[in-house]
Amino acid sequence: MGISILMIALGGSVGAIGRFLVANVVKRFSSSRFPKATLLVNGLGSLLLGILVGNGAEETVMFFFGIGVCGAFTTFSTLNWEVLRLLQENIKMGLFYFFASYFIGIGSGAAGYAMGMAF
Repeated sequence: MGISILMIALGGSVGAIGRFLVANVVKRFSSSRFPKATLLVNGLGSLLLGILVGNGAEETVMFFFGIGVCGAFTTFSTLNWEVLRLLQENIKMGLFYFFASYFIGIGSGAAGYAMGMAF
């Protein structure tokens, strides 16, 4: 169990730093209030998790990348907060973001799974 916790902690630190970097790069190139960074990290995280599951990644790899990196890189709480904020400001934009997020997340996960199965 000790190595599992260590792998998750290390992966989590990589994922959290990765998310911070992606968010800052996206903010640098976009002044829009649309939450592009969260959409991007959730899509990429879903793709990576799909690849890992589709490829049948071993337990230690899943601890590091699946739970640690993907868990810290992606975010469900921020997604929900941003959906609620957008719904209050512009219902069409909020609904678009909600459906785009889930479509991209599920689609990326499925694509990643297919890619993982192919390797």
